[in-house]
Amino acid sequence: MAMNKDTRTLPPLPSIQGELMLDVYTHRSMLSKEVDESTPHGNTERLAELGSSVLSMIVMYTLYSEKPMLPAHNLKMRKLNALSDKNIADWLSLYGLKAKIRCTDRSVLDKPEEARFLFNSYVGAVYTQKGLQDVTNWIGRLVNPISEPPPVPGDTMNNQPAAAPPPPPPTYYAQPPPPPPPPSTAPPPMPSMPPPQPSQGVLAIFNQTCMQRGLTVEWKPEMTGPPHNPRWEVKCIVSGQHRGTGAGRNQKQAKEQAASEAYQYMQATGWGLL
Repeated sequence: MAMNKDTRTLPPLPSIQGELMLDVYTHRSMLSKEVDESTPHGNTERLAELGSSVLSMIVMYTLYSEKPMLPAHNLKMRKLNALSDKNIADWLSLYGLKAKIRCTDRSVLDKPEEARFLFNSYVGAVYTQKGLQDVTNWIGRLVNPISEPPPVPGDTMNNQPAAAPPPPPPTYYAQPPPPPPPPSTAPPPMPSMPPPQPSQGVLAIFNQTCMQRGLTVEWKPEMTGPPHNPRWEVKCIVSGQHRGTGAGRNQKQAKEQAASEAYQYMQATGWGLL
């Protein structure tokens, strides 16, 4: 059975968001290998290990679910073929993933181990943000484009429409029912939690990327509130266009947040100035 290498039937690439997207689209040579406890994933090394295990399991389960059933030795050989260096490289090319990676030497992306690391990292990110069924739907169609991906084992009930609850028994009143009691006074709203802090390093990555692409960056800070308890707002202007806003207790914090918002906007629009 041939793998899916036809752009007309290629399943859509699941999207990833936030810090995961920033890390996956940055080559590991430009990132710290230390585990960052302030992020959900730690680092891309951990994502790649997770993605490798998830990818191997889903490919095997997709083949295992085929009818007629494959013998065990065929399952092993088909799985090795599905996860060959050539298939991984072809999938990266069809999805255009290599073109989105930030790195100092793009030739390293042609190495099979780097291509596999990138694909495994992306699988790990999709699994972390969207769950097992979404990854199964995606990888299952890559491995076997002519069959529906198998449902997640043990989740049959979740794949069926929920049965409608029985109607309540009728209530009879000798007299008209009493009016409902007046609504109680709503409790005061809970104070909102402060926004999460942006990951360190986004500002440096954003500035470097803009410089490489010939874009100018201007920061417009503004302080409000009393001097002993200031509130800063910083706007990020990219080549004359507003692309991000951040707020915080100090100018550095607000600038990091504005850089993170601007980076995600520019990444989503292909770094164009629309």
